[in-house]
Amino acid sequence: MSKINKNMCEGPLLGNIITYTIPIMLTSILQLLFNAADLVVVGRFCGSISVAAVGATGSLTALFVNFFIGLSVGGGVSLAHALGRRDEKTAHQVVHTAIPTAALCGLILSIAGICFSKQMLMLMDTPEDVLPYSALYMKIYFGGKIFNMIYNFGASILRATGDTKRPLYFLSFSGFINVVLNFIFVYFFAMDVAGVALATVISQIISSVLIVMSLRRQDGMCRLYIRKL
Repeated sequence: MSKINKNMCEGPLLGNIITYTIPIMLTSILQLLFNAADLVVVGRFCGSISVAAVGATGSLTALFVNFFIGLSVGGGVSLAHALGRRDEKTAHQVVHTAIPTAALCGLILSIAGICFSKQMLMLMDTPEDVLPYSALYMKIYFGGKIFNMIYNFGASILRATGDTKRPLYFLSFSGFINVVLNFIFVYFFAMDVAGVALATVISQIISSVLIVMSLRRQDGMCRLYIRKL
């Protein structure tokens, strides 16, 4: 198993728990900050309506981010059990079930979100003058949910092998790209809320590609289980 994979059976337990969980905590916080980054950029370069539009989506985006993270935990737990038993067959089945399931669920959620974004915002009593902009933001945002699901399930699989750092690195990089694209789309192309939403989707595509590439290249014992992904 590579150095980046934390072996919880070696060394002091408290130290292992801390070094294992801190990257997970930071990853969860970073996902929630994507919407905050969008809000900062539109607050700097766009009008008050745009700021209110992005702000009105904060509760919904936080809800779905936490939902995706929670949903992905099951796959990681199942894989961790299989790895602990050295059960190659079950581990192989878990990975090959988790990733397609993530893609399928993400596709369903994307379609549902695009179709019902406006209705959800109306249920939250979003003001009429803000609603069109908020709905546009949410429709574009939901368009990238399939990639967000793949990232979260892939990150959960890596964590099951003891690797909590690479998911954080990948998300940090995609978060940086998100901020850069926010500025480019809003400042240079005047795309307003559509620009920050599109930047978020592109950054999610990047993080999902990086996580899948990492799964394919995973070494040691875990590679035996996921090399055919």
